Amino acid sequence: MKRILALALTLLLALGPSACQDDKSVSGSLVEVQTDENGDLTALVLERDGKRTGVLLAEKTGVWPWEEGSWTGEEAMEAFRKDLQPGNELSAWCYSRREKLETAEGERIPAYWGQNIRIAGILKRNALTLRDGTAVDVMEEDYHGDDRTYRLSDGTELLRVRDNGGPENHYVMNLESFDDLSEAAKERVRDYYEAQGPLYDELEELEKSYAAYLQLGEAFSCDWIQQDAVPTASNDKIMYFVSSLRLPQEHGERVSYEQQFGGAFDRETGEKLSNWDLFAVSEEEVRRRLPELCGWVDEPELRRAMSEALEGDMFVFFPEHVSVDFPPGTLPGEENSYLISLNYEDAPEGFFQPWAVPEARSE
Repeated sequence: MKRILALALTLLLALGPSACQDDKSVSGSLVEVQTDENGDLTALVLERDGKRTGVLLAEKTGVWPWEEGSWTGEEAMEAFRKDLQPGNELSAWCYSRREKLETAEGERIPAYWGQNIRIAGILKRNALTLRDGTAVDVMEEDYHGDDRTYRLSDGTELLRVRDNGGPENHYVMNLESFDDLSEAAKERVRDYYEAQGPLYDELEELEKSYAAYLQLGEAFSCDWIQQDAVPTASNDKIMYFVSSLRLPQEHGERVSYEQQFGGAFDRETGEKLSNWDLFAVSEEEVRRRLPELCGWVDEPELRRAMSEALEGDMFVFFPEHVSVDFPPGTLPGEENSYLISLNYEDAPEGFFQPWAVPEARSE
């Protein structure tokens, strides 16, 4: 992620204010590499959604290999060429003037002179085998962090995983962030989220996606999983984060749901606090009163079910309210997720610890 951001900044500075008007972005899967009589790269053919586009290389075309490093000159080109394997993903920033390129098959396709070209994804064929013996390829990508896409040998995508890493990679407008913690707290918070790891069984989700593909055929849509850890609120004592996890609810049918797990940390020491300790009343009273205080749960049976299903890490503290999201299947009669929330100003006096209430968001 950091490498991509640095590259984007470098490109903008180099291209100047006219870049957005005069340049073109080209990306796709590598299908052909062309060289001259000396073996120097002259063109690359990329394919996206069945359409092929050429990227022409000049002496000053910048290249960015897959691996991170201080690549310059011939070292960069050598590392870049090692990554030019069929199926790998490339992204190029090009001049907008359109040219023509003839492929090895004799097809004439549109082409553009490349300013900068980077390896955006590495295809690993037959990376794993499913329970029935089917081989699955993995496309490792770097668009958003530790991302990957599982797909069959014919290119059919089964499952996309978007793992954007820990809270040090995220910033929210008008909120304090990971950078505002003390150095000691940063280390402990980072260690906590690294140890937390994925909140899902990736291979089991892949098996479910494959089973849905076998059942749905052409109607199947690629599933996706996304996990993030982002700041949500703070005050002079605590910084709040949420681990947000989105999973398929109906595999292969573009139906998903989100689970949220709140975390409160002492902003000086990084100690993780129990969410139950953020309330001035007992755990039993929080369980009993919160479904009632949210204001829209009238059914006694549903309130009781919420009280029983409530777990400490379900509390997510935002600047104006605390929320709890019950996943599908948690509550009787509720097929979908169910969200309740309570504004701090609407809570009875003495319900929250005074030092736990976040500062309101500044406009």
